Amino acid sequence: MKQKIIPVFFAVDDQYAPYLAVALKSLIANTTATNRYQLIVLYHELSPANQKQLQTLALTQPQINLKFVPLTNAQLQKITDHDNKLRCDYFTFTIYFRLFIATMFPEYDKAIYLDADTVVLADIADLYQIELGNQLLGAVPDPFIAANPKMATYAADAVGVTADKYVNSGVLLMNLKAMRTEHFAEHFLSLLNEYHFASLAPDQDYLNAISQQRIRYLDPAWNVQMNDTSAAPQLVHYNLFAKPWHYDDVANQQYFWHYARMTPYYDQIVATKQRHNVHDTQQDDAKLQQLLSMAQKTIHAAITFKSVRDQGNVVYL
Repeated sequence: MKQKIIPVFFAVDDQYAPYLAVALKSLIANTTATNRYQLIVLYHELSPANQKQLQTLALTQPQINLKFVPLTNAQLQKITDHDNKLRCDYFTFTIYFRLFIATMFPEYDKAIYLDADTVVLADIADLYQIELGNQLLGAVPDPFIAANPKMATYAADAVGVTADKYVNSGVLLMNLKAMRTEHFAEHFLSLLNEYHFASLAPDQDYLNAISQQRIRYLDPAWNVQMNDTSAAPQLVHYNLFAKPWHYDDVANQQYFWHYARMTPYYDQIVATKQRHNVHDTQQDDAKLQQLLSMAQKTIHAAITFKSVRDQGNVVYL
């Protein structure tokens, strides 16, 4: 019987290599021998040393193949937006890589994308087998957006998506075939390079604006975020600033440390946590306030996803 190939994508740079190791270790530990898993790391500036270290996690698992794929300079030059930052923190090309998966990998009709700050607690094949039909994406609503009135207003008035329908882009089940049919990547680049929308979560805002009519909303257990400890998580996502490698008492941190101990980066991760000091905490708090302030400011901008759409221009597919 032919084994099913399950493609799973990540996108990182050197800064996130240790946490990618934890994500990979957790995913691999929960796979089954009846499937084959093609793990693909898209990267910009990921050192050979880090690639070698990460590759060791998959070497003894016959059902796992792990490879690293750089984005070319030609592809990077198409991304002309360097102003929007991740969590009001720093710019990285990697935040946009997931939007090019469909065109870069025509051999796959369907795939999973995961952020590196995740821990997988179930067989990722169970997520992959969920049917998407003609929807472009499967995703989970973002509780940070829904729970905060300023962010909810931003989602509705700037992105043009109600807060309860605005999804988190850190865990995606992607209908690559449909995305190619709709020329998703080309449409994204057209919007990016024509309008340069101010975005709080650059890739996430574009995904929501473009896909809003064609999203399958997944069980939240596949993307347990923030302080949610009520569900039996299939996958935990340490998004925003509550990183277990920075803070004590992060929700669901026990899963992260369980798998971190099994990686070659454990001592480095512990050292990172020990270095995180009061000043760093104050900086995180300041960035969160900046995020909320930007949300209020952006809804009054002359050009938003919603204003462009309301003027009759094509935003969503």
